[in-house]
Amino acid sequence: MSDPRFDAARDHFLAGLAHLQAGRAAEAEAALRESLALLPGRPSTLLNLAVALLRQGRPAEALPLLDQVLVAEPGDADALGHRAVALQALQQPAEAQASLERLVQAAPARPEAWFHLGQVRHQQGDAAGALAAYERCLALRDDHGPAWSQRGQALKDLGRIDQAAASFERALALGDDPELNAYYLAGLRGGAAPARPPRWYVQRLFDDYAPAFDRHLVETLGYCAPEVLQRLIVGAGTASFESALDLGCGTGLCGPLLRPLAARLAGVDLSAAMLDAARGRGVYEALHQADLVEHLMTTGGRHDLIVAADVFIYVGDLAPVFDGIARVLRPGGLLAFSVEPAAGEAAFVLQPSLRYAHGEAAIRALAAQHGLAVAAQERGALRADEVHPVQGGYWVLRAG
Repeated sequence: MSDPRFDAARDHFLAGLAHLQAGRAAEAEAALRESLALLPGRPSTLLNLAVALLRQGRPAEALPLLDQVLVAEPGDADALGHRAVALQALQQPAEAQASLERLVQAAPARPEAWFHLGQVRHQQGDAAGALAAYERCLALRDDHGPAWSQRGQALKDLGRIDQAAASFERALALGDDPELNAYYLAGLRGGAAPARPPRWYVQRLFDDYAPAFDRHLVETLGYCAPEVLQRLIVGAGTASFESALDLGCGTGLCGPLLRPLAARLAGVDLSAAMLDAARGRGVYEALHQADLVEHLMTTGGRHDLIVAADVFIYVGDLAPVFDGIARVLRPGGLLAFSVEPAAGEAAFVLQPSLRYAHGEAAIRALAAQHGLAVAAQERGALRADEVHPVQGGYWVLRAG
């Protein structure tokens, strides 16, 4: 004789699975909670409820459910994998890595487990460990295009440039993200550089970088561009500004330096996570999440100071940016920015670091074309790279 309570719990569980498979996470959650109310603590129900919560962007609620599953079944590979996803979403990469290390021990034949472990190791700064994980993934599944691409990034970070390029070429041959892999190859092979990196790549890069950005950039890399630009702006002879725009403001490192100079300070950045950090500084009247050029070409705001500190290294062709700046910069206003200088006559080149460098002649030509005169120019360190100073060019241009 069947147990009506068990039968009802099973029916709710199966309905929850059907909702999950159909992409209805909220309905799945409701059904699975009904099942748990009838049969508390059932690991498979807890696991699928955690999945439903993760799909709704609720990792903090999913995590304790996954921990309950792992108390009952310590080697459950699915629970370990989803636990790592929850921890990454909660910005706990070390804990996510530990979960993935357990996963590859429990299920060493899962290529996706090795792939995700490689990603987390790479985020933690362990390029060699990431490479080892990607190669385990590829040993199990040679046609894994994203793993070839990520392997290329690890090899690039290890200075193995030819092998990295070959890995990106393999990723391209497998159809993995043609725009991104072509961008990587242009930096390594020295071919024709794209005008700018893929937009989603920049956004994801800085969303991921945001939690550690200030500490890494200032304490580890000795970043000094904001201070140098502030000094040059003050030296240009304008005591105060009605409105300043921090272009590519990131976490707002420039904000406290610009705040005393401007009655009103606005910032724009593509990364929502960076803007959250900038908002916490409490020095900006307005913060906008937008592509730089799109903002400059559509905003109704006008400014007498625009600052772009270490921003143009992520923009190749500066012509559209200068078009937008000419639109919003008031007569007599200042544009202050830093670049990595390019050798030769090229307007811009994409370096193996995947940062753009810009030629001085091209900058001067753009300035003249847009009615901007050079008010100050200086060479000096921007930051360090592998303990070696990265030399930069600092510019202040004045609108006529």
